[in-house]
Amino acid sequence: MLSDSDRETFGAMADVIVPAWERMPSATAVGVHKGLLDAVLRARPDLSEGVESAIAACRGVAPSKALNALFQSDRSAFDAFTLAVTGGYYMDPTVRGLLGYPGQESPPYDPMETPAYLTDGLLERVTRRGAIYKPTPR
Repeated sequence: MLSDSDRETFGAMADVIVPAWERMPSATAVGVHKGLLDAVLRARPDLSEGVESAIAACRGVAPSKALNALFQSDRSAFDAFTLAVTGGYYMDPTVRGLLGYPGQESPPYDPMETPAYLTDGLLERVTRRGAIYKPTPR
């Protein structure tokens, strides 16, 4: 369980990794240091130790300087931290909407339907070229 202070440290560091830019919000603007962090750690509990190590190593240090030092001294904690930040960021519906990514979808599939790539001419060039298979030497 992370304290409010831990979440503030996480958020300050997260904004270095994912700052606001043009129309995209910063990491803390979407709550990466709050509920999204909890969701990431529920999905990936193996990141907890690295995230906690990153927070402990960076507490009380300027975020950019702290992250650079963390990258040099504890790469596994740095990797866990950045994965938690980016994973949480892309879990946010606002971010996905701004990117035009609706999330995982399950489109309907009809196994009896002829795929479009077989009828739209996409493979025509390959068919005209012919086989180029070369047997593997024994």
